Amino acid sequence: AFRRQISSLPGAAMEPMPHGGNLRRLSRLPLQAIFYGLFAVAASVFAAWPVFELLQPGQAVISLTFSHAGQRLEECRRLDQAELDKLPPNMRKPMDCQRERRPVELVFRLDGEILYQASLPPSGVWEDGESTVYARFPVSSGDHQLFIGMNDSGRETGFDYQHQAVISLAPEQNVVVEFDHERQTFVVR
Repeated sequence: AFRRQISSLPGAAMEPMPHGGNLRRLSRLPLQAIFYGLFAVAASVFAAWPVFELLQPGQAVISLTFSHAGQRLEECRRLDQAELDKLPPNMRKPMDCQRERRPVELVFRLDGEILYQASLPPSGVWEDGESTVYARFPVSSGDHQLFIGMNDSGRETGFDYQHQAVISLAPEQNVVVEFDHERQTFVVR
């Protein structure tokens, strides 16, 4: 009755559904099963092959990762009373501090060879955020002399923070070098 009612509407010419529609749908099921099976086989083959190795046999990894804010470009200065009086009441802070920070200079050496050296700019729109580094170095296993130096004050020579250590690396070991902000020193884990 519904079909008759719809077909009587102007501009609606609906053909009756053939009774063989269910048979056509059933005849497609074996073909769909074959295609799904082929897809599953292909996915499992490419999940296990080709074999990818991150490290060569006998290698270890040293990861250098931390964020550190350089010192401010200009020192904070105390405003005198005349300068404070010129400001609106809600803006009267006794100290005036510029936001921009210095880039962090970093040198990372292993056995006297420089693996990483960079000037890391501060993050943020106002260049007032932390400088961030993340680098991974595959190295041979065994004993190594590690040195890391960081300058965040803009000084010409030397480092504000530095760390030297002899580390012993086992094959496939991952050693992480970080900066501990509370103790103000580098940590090798």
